[in-house]
Amino acid sequence: MDSNAYQLLEKFEIIAGSPGASDLTLSQDVSIITTKNAKYKQEKLKFACNLQSSNLWKSITTVVLSKNTSSGNYQDIVTVLLDMTGVIANWHNSTIWHLQSGWGNRADVKRAYVQPVTSSSGLDFEIPADRVECSDEGTYRCKITGVSTTSKALDKEKIDTVTLTVEPNRIDQITILTQNPQPELIYNANDLVTLSCNGEVGNPAKDLRWCYRNGGNNPPGNFQGWNKDDDINKGSFIPFGCQKTQTSTLRYNVSAEYPYREFKCETAYDNLPCGHSSIISSNITIFRYTSPAVNNQQSDDTASGGVIAGAVIGSFVGIILIVVIVYFVAFRKKNEGETYRTKEENGRTGSAPIDNTTVYSVPHKERHGDRDRSPRDKSPRQYENRGLDEPHTRGYNADPRGRSNPGMDRSFDDVRDGNMKSSRGPMMGSNASFGSAV
Repeated sequence: MDSNAYQLLEKFEIIAGSPGASDLTLSQDVSIITTKNAKYKQEKLKFACNLQSSNLWKSITTVVLSKNTSSGNYQDIVTVLLDMTGVIANWHNSTIWHLQSGWGNRADVKRAYVQPVTSSSGLDFEIPADRVECSDEGTYRCKITGVSTTSKALDKEKIDTVTLTVEPNRIDQITILTQNPQPELIYNANDLVTLSCNGEVGNPAKDLRWCYRNGGNNPPGNFQGWNKDDDINKGSFIPFGCQKTQTSTLRYNVSAEYPYREFKCETAYDNLPCGHSSIISSNITIFRYTSPAVNNQQSDDTASGGVIAGAVIGSFVGIILIVVIVYFVAFRKKNEGETYRTKEENGRTGSAPIDNTTVYSVPHKERHGDRDRSPRDKSPRQYENRGLDEPHTRGYNADPRGRSNPGMDRSFDDVRDGNMKSSRGPMMGSNASFGSAV
């Protein structure tokens, strides 16, 4: 058995059986190295748990790195020890990543051993920037146990804190909390408008900032911070992932002096002035209502135009009315004033006038017949006897073949010859349609 093996056996005999084995010797020190402050997802985290001086350590039992939890207890992350399984020749340094921590899949180990005891004995590893998690922030403890050169049990620990700096990268659009918000963002002078802004404020958190500038200037002025703190309500910080959020409101009485004002809600501004281009911000512009100016000349022209338009429309309506009246009168005259004449009144081509013959004219048409006529002048169906001027359906003077007043169809030559009989049948009477003058 070599000298190192004997030393290891001696160490464990001392720890297990020596009367003073449970006494803690605090004279020896250890060191813990952590990344005090790192930018989240931008910088890596470094952890180291080592002996500060190896001259006073005879042997090391374990090196343990733990992290404080919300309950106040420390949870082991990793342990480095000497694995003494089997024969002494197979004893070796071993690193155990505790499954509940999940660090083993993220860590890049640089050094991890307890034997032999040197100035480099201990633990050294890194977490790359892209593997850093929000939960990596917190308080860590480095604890080393072993045996001193005076065969005293050693149990020493050191504590350090890791802080992650998280930059905000989001801010929401400013909204209006007024009871009757105007879509065009136009308000009367002195109206109270409440602006609300929500956004990430990073970790460590920093309040949202309100900036503004007055409109109507050419060129527009620079943005400046709102100087009335009583108008601003800074909400509390709310944890959100690796950082915090905040909602801030600003009460603004619409200025009567300027036509509009531009507002900015800013985050991640650090020491930069308001309105800097690299700042994450949200903008809104509130306008003051301005009544339009009245142009008298334009009003007179408008009035004159109205009079002219009225005259033109009135004339047009009058013309239409006259046309309607004329049409109505002409239509009535045409229907009530027309008369009927016999064929003899219209004349026949090539026929000589009839001597000693009286031609009777047909009375004016009436809708309900002539009341002075005797009942015999009407057909049995109470129609007027219109056989003098136009064919008619079967009636009083109709022949059996359905033609109206066949006596009127005789030729004038038969009349002149004194032939009072028609070839179609005897006359119905001496003066039915024609007669000699008395």
